Amino acid sequence: MITHVVIWTLRPEIEREAALDRITSLLTELDGVVESLRSIRTVRNIPDVEHNGDIAVIATFDDVDGLEAYQVHPRHQEAAAEIRSLVASRAAIDWAEIPTTE
Repeated sequence: MITHVVIWTLRPEIEREAALDRITSLLTELDGVVESLRSIRTVRNIPDVEHNGDIAVIATFDDVDGLEAYQVHPRHQEAAAEIRSLVASRAAIDWAEIPTTE
């Protein structure tokens, strides 16, 4: 399984709650639309904790091919374009869970 995490920091002039709600909506609407997507959820930073990102998405895929299919899917591309208009910065990490044989 591949886990994909992206963390965004909102642009300072953006209304925080509205932007967080919109990003959440854009991403969770991909569930059931992008075939390779196994799970997706967003999490928000605690408002009073500074120096962290504002919102993150955590998505899982069966394999790297599934992640790559997600990245180029037209609906994901549309969501990503709108999210880019709301954020000042982005960081991401992807990792593979290796099943244990017990």
